Amino acid sequence: MRTLIKQYAALTRISNLPTCWTNVLTGSAIGSIASSNPIAVLPVVILSIVTSLFYMAGTALNDLLDVKIDRQQRPDRPIASGRISPRAALIFIVLLFAAAMSLLLIYFPHCTYLALLLAVMIILYDLTHKRFSYSVVFMAGCRAMVYVISAYAIFGGSTKEFRTDTAISSTILALYIAFVTIIARSENKQQIDKSRWLSVAIIILVPGVFILSLPQSLYPYIIAAILLIILLRAAVFVFGKPPQIKRAVLTWLACVCLLDCLFLAVLAKPVPALAAGICFVITALSHRKIGGT
Repeated sequence: MRTLIKQYAALTRISNLPTCWTNVLTGSAIGSIASSNPIAVLPVVILSIVTSLFYMAGTALNDLLDVKIDRQQRPDRPIASGRISPRAALIFIVLLFAAAMSLLLIYFPHCTYLALLLAVMIILYDLTHKRFSYSVVFMAGCRAMVYVISAYAIFGGSTKEFRTDTAISSTILALYIAFVTIIARSENKQQIDKSRWLSVAIIILVPGVFILSLPQSLYPYIIAAILLIILLRAAVFVFGKPPQIKRAVLTWLACVCLLDCLFLAVLAKPVPALAAGICFVITALSHRKIGGT
């Protein structure tokens, strides 16, 4: 049983789940500010479970659709190696999608259409990411939708400030994920030479968070400085000889939590910001046990 659980953990890349939880925290913070209420624990927990289910379904579907390629390039993957059968994986994926949609229908029915859009983008990305370069739009859209769904689930309405905060944060996160995805997909020296400069663009995104607000306290700027240092280190990995793409990508994935930590600090949510910082540490440590890519 323990071995089977380990295989499904690898299939669904659960080491990245904390990045989903911090995305939910950021979206929930935007929604709570719009509704003039503190962040409630139960909605955040439910939304985190829903987002985790969607994420696991998407990563498992990715492996299922790429099984022929993985048998040649990554034969150690759970489906490619035969440790999980394609049929078992398909049933698992359907159950994950069904569970996510059911929870949303029960607790946040007003988010149903947004959740359906997220599911469609997940499937479209998995179907197209090996064929078309524009598939990064779907990947970026999936992450941005977590902010949108979480914010709308908490607020349930629409004001100019709410739309602006949601649009700014979602755009920054979407660009971050798009840039990381493009670099991660670089398969030869020519592609790496072209895409590595996006690591600089990732760094430039960080000051954009302060468009939401210019805090009076010092700690958001300290978080921004820490994030910039880590992102600069990831850029060094990419520009190194030879370039360490996987190491850089794992760093960027973990830094999704730190980006959310910065968003939450700028939005004056210190406790959720601390939680996001802890999630960064958990993600970075988890990558040593379970691959994040």
